[in-house]
Parts: sequence; structure tokens; C-alpha cells
Amino acid sequence: MGEEQVRRAADAAMLPLRASLAPAGVTEVHWLPDGDGNPVVWVRVATEAGRVAVESYPWVLPQVQAVLSRVGLSPEKVLALRLEVTSAEAEDRLFEE
Repeated sequence: MGEEQVRRAADAAMLPLRASLAPAGVTEVHWLPDGDGNPVVWVRVATEAGRVAVESYPWVLPQVQAVLSRVGLSPEKVLALRLEVTSAEAEDRLFEE
């Protein structure tokens, strides 16, 4: 699967991912390829407590993998993806002095 196909599949998955993860408190989802071209999916929640909760849910990674599979991402890329969870609360603290 070429880089353009990976990009298109991952882009197509972001809206359904956000919708399916919203009940868990996810407010934003985006992706970036890592150095090997594998997708890294970033999910954002409002609080650090929410981040800890989302990271503890065993169904989140399989849900992300299922959605990416449905939009045509190759099984190799789906299995190689990495999931990162961040919070708006932690991001706001980055800019505090």
C-alpha cells in the first residue's frame, strides 16, 4: 500500500473514529505517519482524568483498528499503528510559566 493510499484511508477514518469514541470523552482525532510510514492515531480528551480513563479501556485500540480496516487500510498498517492519547488539560499546562 502506497503512502498516498495510507493517507487517504487514514483521513477517511478520522470522522467515524471521532464519532465512535465520543461516548468515551474523545473530542478530537487525528493521525500522522511515523518514521516508517505507519499511522499514529492521536485522540484528545478534555481532562487528564479522561486521558487515564481512555487509556485504560481495552476496547479503544481494537475500535480504532476496526474503523481503519473498514476504510481500506491494509492489515499490516492496521496492526502496526500506534495510539496516543492526550488531553486539553495537559496541553494547556505546556504553556504555563
